[in-house]
Amino acid sequence: MENARYRYLLLDLDDTLLDWHETERRALTETMRECVGRTLTDAEVGCYNRINAVCWKMLERREIDKEQLKAKRFHDFLSELGIAADGERVREINRDYMDRMSRIVVEMPEAAAVCRALAGKYQLIIITNGTDWVQRSRLSGVSFADCFAGVVISDEVGCNKPAAGFFEGVKAITGDADPAHYLVIGDSQSSDIAFGRAIGADTLWVHLRDDGQTGDATYTVRTLSEVLSILA
Repeated sequence: MENARYRYLLLDLDDTLLDWHETERRALTETMRECVGRTLTDAEVGCYNRINAVCWKMLERREIDKEQLKAKRFHDFLSELGIAADGERVREINRDYMDRMSRIVVEMPEAAAVCRALAGKYQLIIITNGTDWVQRSRLSGVSFADCFAGVVISDEVGCNKPAAGFFEGVKAITGDADPAHYLVIGDSQSSDIAFGRAIGADTLWVHLRDDGQTGDATYTVRTLSEVLSILA
């Protein structure tokens, strides 16, 4: 039986339902091979991952905006590789990368089954920080996209999780302002779980990887299938 406390499940997309790390790896290696003729090593991919993660944390803290993030991550990465590139070249590489990202969909192994089990019992709504056209293109290729009652993207609401203002995009879909009716589900303590706290909602931390994050939530799972023991 479903958990009667909640009406809406607010689900993060990347590294919760879709494998962001693999999507990023494929897009990055293809872009660097085609744009600069460089075949990346695993260590170099890891270097980009770290730089990109730092940039997204800066965005969450409102230290940079989205356009600055796009430029900074490739400027810093190319510098680490010893590749000189001016601003226009950096923007060109970023555009190629994002185009490839928009066409790559890698689902987490249990995501389809879990979402299909929960759909019909709750309204499932995607909440994602990202570029609108990239995220919508990726979502169009998800095998369980029909499970979602709506999608809220930071670019479209004008702020990023964990800002409480992101909730305005959710309420525009549900018409319900009561945070007790919502459960926020995601992998990031600083984005998803912090957003839940900001709006006064319960949270479920999908802690699939030992990635150095610490924190707590109303619930914590180490596999997606465990979500069903709480909600199904």
